[in-house]
Amino acid sequence: MKKKPSILGLVKVNDKGQVVIPIEVRSLIDVKAGDKLMVMIHPSHEGIVLIKPDSLESFAKKMLATVSDAKLSYSAKGNNYG
Repeated sequence: MKKKPSILGLVKVNDKGQVVIPIEVRSLIDVKAGDKLMVMIHPSHEGIVLIKPDSLESFAKKMLATVSDAKLSYSAKGNNYG
């Protein structure tokens, strides 16, 4: 399966603090009007992540796997992680 790019557009915050999620993104993640999304602050406090609440566990597992893979790759090159 071909991965989709992570950056799919640029949105603007209106005077009410609202943004419009581009149709391509809504289609890719199957978000419809009335759906609820969890808002999380990025660890750097420079952005936000919107995620469907029922997808949070699988998202977290994928992120942990990515970190684990990066640690293994780093260690395989003779580096000491941590």
